[in-house]
Amino acid sequence: MPHVKNRRMTKPARRYGGVALEDRQAERRDRLIRAAIDVSARLGRDGASVALICAEAGLTARYFYESFPNREALFLAAFGRVQDELFNRIAVRAAGRDPVRAALAGFFAVLAEFPGPARVFLVDLDEHEPAMKELGRAAGERFGALFAPDAANTLAQAGAAGAIIQIARRWVRNGFAEPVDDVVATALPFARAARPAPDKNLKKS
Repeated sequence: MPHVKNRRMTKPARRYGGVALEDRQAERRDRLIRAAIDVSARLGRDGASVALICAEAGLTARYFYESFPNREALFLAAFGRVQDELFNRIAVRAAGRDPVRAALAGFFAVLAEFPGPARVFLVDLDEHEPAMKELGRAAGERFGALFAPDAANTLAQAGAAGAIIQIARRWVRNGFAEPVDDVVATALPFARAARPAPDKNLKKS
């Protein structure tokens, strides 16, 4: 009888109702992230308990801990999701003859249109947590690049981004009381300050 080598058999992916286990886990994780954003928008981060988030998502705590080791890990994922979605929406709107004003108008318009994520992005950021602080730093860099993508002076970018974020944070906390155009006009000088000054040494052709 010929010798047959043992071969490792790969098990087919487990499926439930025609959906692979990995896909179901990803869908539950997404529901938890969305629920964390929604509950935080209503109650603030401190009020967004694991129990309330699970109830919002229609899932049990078992599935929460299948996706996240703790509440802080979920908030990191939620902040990252909100950050990406906000910047993607801003990029779509930031077009026009005046790119700086367009970027600002897009930023504040998106915040007003999505007040829940705006709160998560601006108000509930806990910069005492190193991982969350790093996400906030990365968001500040992306934000500064909206107004001065070619700026060599990164200090100017950081200063402009910090000032505009503080304006936006106060605006969100005040319930978006001022019109978008007024907030844009307030933030515009800071955004323009981050733009690189023209080189006076360049000779006119």
